[in-house]
Amino acid sequence: MKKEVLLTSDAKSFLLSLELRVQQRFARFVAILAEEGFLLAPYAEKIEGQKNLFSIRITQGQNVRFFYCYDAGTHVYVLNGYEKKRQKIPLTELSKAMNIKKGLGL
Repeated sequence: MKKEVLLTSDAKSFLLSLELRVQQRFARFVAILAEEGFLLAPYAEKIEGQKNLFSIRITQGQNVRFFYCYDAGTHVYVLNGYEKKRQKIPLTELSKAMNIKKGLGL
């Protein structure tokens, strides 16, 4: 099912701070997400312990993640992103994503 992918201002700002090839890779993943309505591993993953929260995984060039979620209709919201430096998700980044999601009423 086709989806419309929308980026929050936090996600846009982070995306623009990344290398061009990482931005291009993100654009490819978003195109797949819009066309298919979902992404499969290893390009995405469900965030454990969180309802309706996933991450896009980009490992070429910089190692980055973008949190995203779905609404009840045809929209996918890319909430925010961060550069992955450790095995675990930084709690500050997870909290930020959850607050953005809550602010969107999702």
